[in-house]
Amino acid sequence: MTDTQITQSIDEAKVQGFVGQLVTDFAGAASTAMTVVGDRLGLYRAMTGAGPVTAAKLAATTGLHPRLVTEWLRQQAVSGYVTTDDEDSFELPMEHALALSVVDSPAYVVGAGEIVIGWFLSMAKLEDAFRTDGGIGYGDLPDCTYHGIERFFRTAYVNQLAQSWFPAVPGLVAKLEAGARVADVGCGHGVATLLVGNTWPAAQVIGFDHHAPSVATARAKATEAGSPANVSFRVADSAGFGTEGPYDVVVFFDSLHDLGDPSAALRAAHDSLADGGIVVAVEPWSTDRLADEIGNPVARIGYTSSTALCTPGSLSQPGAYGLGTQGGPAKRIALLTEAGFADATVAADTGFNLVIAATKPAR
Repeated sequence: MTDTQITQSIDEAKVQGFVGQLVTDFAGAASTAMTVVGDRLGLYRAMTGAGPVTAAKLAATTGLHPRLVTEWLRQQAVSGYVTTDDEDSFELPMEHALALSVVDSPAYVVGAGEIVIGWFLSMAKLEDAFRTDGGIGYGDLPDCTYHGIERFFRTAYVNQLAQSWFPAVPGLVAKLEAGARVADVGCGHGVATLLVGNTWPAAQVIGFDHHAPSVATARAKATEAGSPANVSFRVADSAGFGTEGPYDVVVFFDSLHDLGDPSAALRAAHDSLADGGIVVAVEPWSTDRLADEIGNPVARIGYTSSTALCTPGSLSQPGAYGLGTQGGPAKRIALLTEAGFADATVAADTGFNLVIAATKPAR
């Protein structure tokens, strides 16, 4: 087509609409950087419950440069994160603080900002992955990625695991109360592992992860928590955990899609479970049809994570399955069924997570 034909076929309103969408997305990315600054430097914490504060007062409270604090506050005001009436004083509404600074709030999601920063810091590696074998080793990621993952997912674990996820799985809570032996595969920093152990003290819980630094962090967190006798951590790949069975329960908290060979991991889970044992895979929310996710911000984040982090991580491991963070429950249910499990189903759908469960049939 000629330039004239292209120009004549263009819908200018669609162009302007898309430019507006793109600028809005870029503004969101810019605000994410400033959100991480506010989180890391304690600015949100200092503003929580403090009422209206001036830039000078906030700078004095936090020991930060007053001129930069002024600009940060103005950026937060135009972004709608803080409010201002007179351009001299600013306030963090408590409804916003619940997401930004109140750690045990069910709305606390600020840790996701560290994950986003990690994507940008890993951009050169991602470009290389696109051009080569697709893989980025988990150990090659910046530290902020690991800590962002811990903080972001911790909110759902603390507020939903014992309250709604596990009770939705038939027979699971009863097994835990009776002293089940549990394997947490891909435990990361061990937040969920410790939570299961603390909530059901009769259970014995072992967290496994192939990333040795994450296991070291998990052990340190266990020590900080008083070294619970029913919780331990091991360095092992996603199939090696099976050698320490048998188990009554095997869980994959936001880790199944990260594995190089999820099929092998599920077979190891099946083989290491006692008859009637339960497997639970908590996965990020997604649907089976891409069309049902278009425009959904949870799906937009999920597919970005899948492209920049989870799928390259899987492709870097033996098996290189590349399941992906998204793609819907049907793929997960099929993997469980192929591994020999029965009655695989979505036990809970929160709009942020899918809780998929199945049982090992009794012989």
